[in-house]
Amino acid sequence: MIVDLITIDSRDGMSLDAAFFEPAAGVTPKGPVDAMLLIHGSGGNFYRTATKAMAEDLRNQGYACLAINTKGHDTVWSPQGSGEYYGNALEILDNSRHDLVAGVDYLWGKGYRSIGLLGHSMGAVKVGYYAATEDDERIVTVIPISPVRLSYSYYMQSENAEEFQSIIERADQMEAEDRALELMELRFPIPQMFSAASYLDKHGPAERYNLVALSPRISVPMLVMGGEQETHTRLRDCPQDMVTAAVNSPRAEYVIIPGGNHSLLNSMDKASATVLDWLASLVPVSAGV
Repeated sequence: MIVDLITIDSRDGMSLDAAFFEPAAGVTPKGPVDAMLLIHGSGGNFYRTATKAMAEDLRNQGYACLAINTKGHDTVWSPQGSGEYYGNALEILDNSRHDLVAGVDYLWGKGYRSIGLLGHSMGAVKVGYYAATEDDERIVTVIPISPVRLSYSYYMQSENAEEFQSIIERADQMEAEDRALELMELRFPIPQMFSAASYLDKHGPAERYNLVALSPRISVPMLVMGGEQETHTRLRDCPQDMVTAAVNSPRAEYVIIPGGNHSLLNSMDKASATVLDWLASLVPVSAGV
């Protein structure tokens, strides 16, 4: 697999690593989309299996692909010599909009005029959030795969409510004690390190990133995918609920892959085939300039 390793600058001034997958020579993509921006999940990066495999499959069918590291890549990282720290454990999710627009700008600068967004897991949240909150007419479709339900109210009514409430109270206390950036090792909703600030940003009562609540604001065709094995509280029924709520999308559909696990890692061929069928079926629209 030959790719161009590049660096792009986010809208808020951060340099981010990425890989550009040149479309296969002599292959014309089916449908109106000519390029895809791919976003990794929690603690991931652009070279994780789900992202790079999807990019390779799309590239082989004529779609240009850009897979980028958002500032939330890996768990904790620091730009050399900066003294500052980033990563999933410290991420404020709203900042991912700056990363995604940089990726779209890069593809637009290379001459692509019908761009789709695709993300796995927390990357699915990021592409859905971008589609709902950024008025970017260059985006013609969004494909969240295994989206995470970031909903305080949903968690508080779930079988995990007691554990979740104790974490929220702990994070609130740390923030009140000016310890918002200290890390906690947690088990819910995933085994991961979180700062109090990051945990409250993603999981707190404000519900800024609840994709079900955001779906009515998505105005492009949306395909939401999940796996049959995704029964955890953070994942359960999220694709169906997003599509039901997407009342302003011209076309919203969901596909649950039989036997599929999180991010469809055990069903990557089926996942790619479903995405390719979706892209081929889209009706051309005029992109913004």
